[in-house]
Amino acid sequence: MTLGRALLRRVHWFVLAVVMALLIPFGQAHAEAGRPVGWQVSSATSEVVVGRVVLHYDPNLRDEALELAAMIPEWWSEIERSMAGDLDDRLDVTYVNHSGRIAEATGMPRWAAGVAHPPTGEIVIARHAPDGSLSDLDNLMRHEMAHVALYRATEGVPLPRWFHEGVAESYADRVDLLRVQTLAAAIFGVGVPPIDELEASFRGDPQEVTVAYAAARDLVNHLRYRDADGRDLRQLFTELSLGYSFDAAVLRAYGVTLGELEGEWRTGLRGRFSWFPMVGSGELPFFLIMPLVAYAWIRHRRRLRDAWARLDREDREFQARIARALPALVAAPQPVACRCA
Repeated sequence: MTLGRALLRRVHWFVLAVVMALLIPFGQAHAEAGRPVGWQVSSATSEVVVGRVVLHYDPNLRDEALELAAMIPEWWSEIERSMAGDLDDRLDVTYVNHSGRIAEATGMPRWAAGVAHPPTGEIVIARHAPDGSLSDLDNLMRHEMAHVALYRATEGVPLPRWFHEGVAESYADRVDLLRVQTLAAAIFGVGVPPIDELEASFRGDPQEVTVAYAAARDLVNHLRYRDADGRDLRQLFTELSLGYSFDAAVLRAYGVTLGELEGEWRTGLRGRFSWFPMVGSGELPFFLIMPLVAYAWIRHRRRLRDAWARLDREDREFQARIARALPALVAAPQPVACRCA
C-alpha cells in the first residue's frame, strides 16, 4: 500500500468516525409510539397554549419550549396536509430535560428520547438523548407528531409496526445519514430483513432495531415517492380509514400487492447504495457521499412541493369555475313547491 493510499484510508476512517459521532445521538433520539403508563413527568410544571396545542415543560427549558410551541402548528400543518388534508390538531406535549424521565413516566425503553400515544395525542420528548447528548428536537417532535397524524388519518386501525415507524421517520422530513449508512451496511452485510420479520426486529438488540428503523424508513419513502405526487400513499390512508385490512388497502391504493411493492423496493436497493462498498473499503471518503444524499432529499422535497402547487392550482381553477357559474345558477328560475289536493 502506498503512503498516499494509506493516508487516504486514515482520512476516510477519521471523517467517517466524526460523522458517526455527530449523527449517532440523533439516531438514538428517534422513538416509538407506545402505551403510556402514567405520563406524569413531575418536572414539567409550566405550560403554554398555542391554538389547540398544550405544551407542558420544565421551567428550566423555557426558551426551547417557547420555540417548539411556535413551530408545532406549522409542522403539524405540513404533516397533515401531506397525509390527509385536514386532521384533528389537538396535541398535548410534555417536554423534559432527560429521556430517563420519559422511561420512568411511560414505561418505554431507556434508549427512547420521545414517545407518542396516538389515541390521545399525547407526546413526551426530552432535551437530552439517553447518552446525555442533545436531542434533535425538531426531528424528534415531527417524528412523534407523524405517529399521531397517521393514527388520525387512518381512524386508528391496527397497522404493522414497520409501517408506523417508517411513516414517522419519513414525515419527520430530515436527511438522516446514520439511517442511510445503517441500511447500506445491512444491504452488503447481514441483509435487510423481509417485511414479515421487521416486526420482531423492532424488539431485538440495538443493532437490529437500528436496521429495522432504517429499512422501514426507506420502504415507506419508496411507497411515498413511487408516484409523482404521493397520491397513492394518501389513498392507502383513506382505504385503511374505510376499514380495509392492510394488505387489501395496499392493493386498492397501488393496484399491486404488498409483496410486489416490497420486491420493487428490494430490486433497487443495491443499485441505490452501490457507493457503499467503495466507502467501506476506504477508496471513497464518506463525506463525498453527503452531497448526493442531500441532492436526493432536495429532489424529493421539490417533487412534493411541485405536486402540491399543481393541486393548489387545480383547486383555484375549480373554485373560479364555480364562481363564474354561480350567478347563472342564482338567476335561473327556481322550482316552486306546491301542495296539491
